[in-house]
Amino acid sequence: MEVYVVGYGGWISQPQLGYTSIFVKTDINLLIDSGECTYIRMAQCGLPWPHAVFVSHRHGDHILGIPTLMLMARKQGRRFSLIGSKEVLEAARSLATITGIENALQYVEFMEAQQEIVIGATKLRFTKTRHPVETLAVRVEHGGRCLVYSSDTAPSDDVMELARGCDLLIHEVSGNPGQEEEAHRLGHSTTRDAVEIAKGAGVKMLMPLHFYVEQPVMPPGVTVVLPTPCGKLVL
Repeated sequence: MEVYVVGYGGWISQPQLGYTSIFVKTDINLLIDSGECTYIRMAQCGLPWPHAVFVSHRHGDHILGIPTLMLMARKQGRRFSLIGSKEVLEAARSLATITGIENALQYVEFMEAQQEIVIGATKLRFTKTRHPVETLAVRVEHGGRCLVYSSDTAPSDDVMELARGCDLLIHEVSGNPGQEEEAHRLGHSTTRDAVEIAKGAGVKMLMPLHFYVEQPVMPPGVTVVLPTPCGKLVL
């Protein structure tokens, strides 16, 4: 399992960080979340076409790159599966209509994320997170390895359980220690929260992402993998 960092910023963050997006290579190419310019950043990283795209929720920094992927699918005669909640799939169809590319919808297979989806030899499992709009975390399993992507969430026992025993937890950190009250109120987590969830889940490594303007301050307690543009991690 190969994990590539496409972007690791929040909706309002330093522009060079890009919007939070992860590309996972197993026996399939899986893109996790797609904000603005995700296709461009994938090309800059030399990443291949995704067989499947999981969108965690309908906030713009996670979904606004989908129309470009639809349009490129049409232009190149390719297809991809779009995986998400019913709300996400409806939002994606609406984006195609709003941006005038309804004729690209035929290149997309819409798959509702329920308890479990298997594509090839790759298994995806989901759980709801604690965020103002319906949001899903995802667990990706292949070849005895696994990772969990929290998406946007306040600290969640369900996300911790989803990550139980995984090799890597990719968890949002929208605030630093001492900012918990505000972060939780907005449906987000701090670096301290992410470390505690990683420890509770017994994961081998934690990758923090979804940074805002402040530099993240990571408390000790777990092995931290820092994201870098086009960074690669082999599990």
